[in-house]
Amino acid sequence: MKTSHVLYVEDDPVNAMLMQGILELRPGYVLQVARSGAEARRMAAQGPVDLLLCDLHLPDVGGGELLAQLREAGLPAGVPALLVTAESDYVAAQLARHHGYDGHWTKPLDVAATLRSLERWLS
Repeated sequence: MKTSHVLYVEDDPVNAMLMQGILELRPGYVLQVARSGAEARRMAAQGPVDLLLCDLHLPDVGGGELLAQLREAGLPAGVPALLVTAESDYVAAQLARHHGYDGHWTKPLDVAATLRSLERWLS
């Protein structure tokens, strides 16, 4: 079974724990959490990353700007990137498109929908 590496850029420890709990429901997923843009750039450069999940509001950089920085730091263009935000679905879709993300998830996360989406993005 292939292991899929998910990098979640999230400064809120409760949201990070929730994502860890969701990923633990499926074998084969490894979650790394970066709590800042700087930590995310370091982790993306070290790899491997198969899927990027990024919060919109981080302590040192906006999630919108961070995707371009991560691509410059070595995150391959083929790695899907999803914006994870508490904004409304409409606003989240607009922000994701504007900043070059492949899609978005809105908080609070629906566990079943999140697992289905993970499987789709990582297949």
